[in-house]
Amino acid sequence: MKTLVRYCLRLTLCLIGLGLCFSLTFSVQQTFAVEGQALPKNWKKISLQKMKVRVIDGDTFDADLNRNGKFSNPEERIRLLYVDTPELSKSHKGKDPKFGLPAKGFLSSVLAKSKAVLWIDPKNRSGNYGRLLAVLEVKGHNINLALIKRGHSYFDARYAWPADFKTYAKAEAYAFEKHLGIWSFRKSRKRYLLRLRKEGKTVYSHKNPYFVSKIKNAQEINLSKYNGRFIRVRGKIKKIKTLGKGAKLIFLNHKRMKKGLPVISFENQRKWLGLEKIRKGDVLQIEGFATLYKQKQWQIRLHRAVLLD
Repeated sequence: MKTLVRYCLRLTLCLIGLGLCFSLTFSVQQTFAVEGQALPKNWKKISLQKMKVRVIDGDTFDADLNRNGKFSNPEERIRLLYVDTPELSKSHKGKDPKFGLPAKGFLSSVLAKSKAVLWIDPKNRSGNYGRLLAVLEVKGHNINLALIKRGHSYFDARYAWPADFKTYAKAEAYAFEKHLGIWSFRKSRKRYLLRLRKEGKTVYSHKNPYFVSKIKNAQEINLSKYNGRFIRVRGKIKKIKTLGKGAKLIFLNHKRMKKGLPVISFENQRKWLGLEKIRKGDVLQIEGFATLYKQKQWQIRLHRAVLLD
C-alpha cells in the first residue's frame, strides 16, 4: 500500500512538472513581445550556441565554456545580474520552491532556445564564490529583465548597478502591480517586501505601502513621520563626514537639524552611482529608508542618489 501511495505521489509531481514546462514554453514568446531591451553596451559577448548548459535555479546555471564536456565550478558557473530568484535549497533567505521552481523552469526554457548570448562586464567579471556575472540575451531580448517583469525575481543591484536603472525598476513595479510570481499572494508580497527593506531596497510602486512616491524637500522633511518607509528627498549638500570602512555621512541642508539631514552611504554605492567626487553645494536627489540609528539619530539609509544640475 505504501509503495502504491509513493508511486502515485511521484506520478502526480511528474505531471505537474510537465504541465509547468509546457506552460512556460508557450509563455516565453509572450514575455519577449512586451520586454524592453536594456542590454549592456561595450561588454564582452560570449555565444552559448550548441553549448552544454545545466540550470541550478532561476538565476544561476553552468555552461561548458571550455567546450570539454565538463562543468568547472565556479569558473563555468553563471550568476545572472540584477536578479535574485527564490531559493530551491536551504539558505539564510529561506527555501521557497513554490516560486523558485517556475523561475528555474523559465530559465531552462529560454536557454533551450538558439542564439543565447552572455554579456560580461570586463570591469566586474566575478561575484561571490568566483561565479561569472552576466546578462543573458536570447534572440535580442534581456532575460534578466524578463525574470523581473514576470515576477520570478525582485530587482537586485547587489553585485552591480545597471546603466538603465529605470527600466529594471519599472519592470519590477509592473510585476508587483499585476500580482505576478512572487508578488501574486499577500503573504508572499509581504515576505519579499520585508526582505527588500532589510537589504535597503524597495519596489518603486505607489501600491507599495513602504514606498512614498512624492519627492520631499530635504530642508523641511520630518523623518520621524516616515519611519521604516522608503522616501525620496532633494537637497543641497551642507557637509560630508568620513567614517570608517569606506562609509560617509552626507548632510543635506535642513531648517531644524543644525548639522543637517544625515544620509549614510558606502563606498561601493558611491562608486556605482558616480558620486565619488561629490562636494559641498552639490544638489542631490536621495532615495532610501528613513531609519532611527541607535535610537538616537534619524537618518536616511542610501539606496540610490542622483546628482542634479
